[in-house]
Amino acid sequence: MRKQIHPMPLSVKGKMMVTLIVLELLGMWILAIYAYLALPQEIPAHFGFTGEPTRYGNKLEFLVLPAVFSIAPISFLLLTRYRFTLINKHPYLINLPAFFTYISKIREERRGLWVNKYFEAMLCLGFVLTISLLIIELEIFLGAFYGRLPAWFTPFSLTLPIWLILPFVFYLRKMSLKLKEEAKT
Repeated sequence: MRKQIHPMPLSVKGKMMVTLIVLELLGMWILAIYAYLALPQEIPAHFGFTGEPTRYGNKLEFLVLPAVFSIAPISFLLLTRYRFTLINKHPYLINLPAFFTYISKIREERRGLWVNKYFEAMLCLGFVLTISLLIIELEIFLGAFYGRLPAWFTPFSLTLPIWLILPFVFYLRKMSLKLKEEAKT
């Protein structure tokens, strides 16, 4: 049977990331409410690859954006909040083979620290994702207001998963190597 990993509070960096994600979520909703109040009843509701409107709709559609965009940041916050429950009771939900291979070989008092390091990395990913979604929402608002999206919008939106996830995966790999190194000592 696996040993339980004792909960530890987040570091200052982790708490700062949580606060920033919450502020970004608040910003998304403030922008959406402002856009709803500022935009005319009928707005461009869909844009083509060139940034030109392809469909018009009701400004109520704009309120869907923060609802959909909030799902990922809220998930990051909830996963972080319940990180030790997940690790201890439902480890199969977290697929980090290097972590589970080496965590039991580390001194017991350091295990919680490593859990926090992994989840703080996830919070950093959540921060960058949330700010990216906020930028997308702002540009969609400006596109609805001016009737056109900027030229950089489509490439930015389409490449977002690549430039967001690749550095995160490399960072996790780097952390896994450090965890392995500590497990050997």
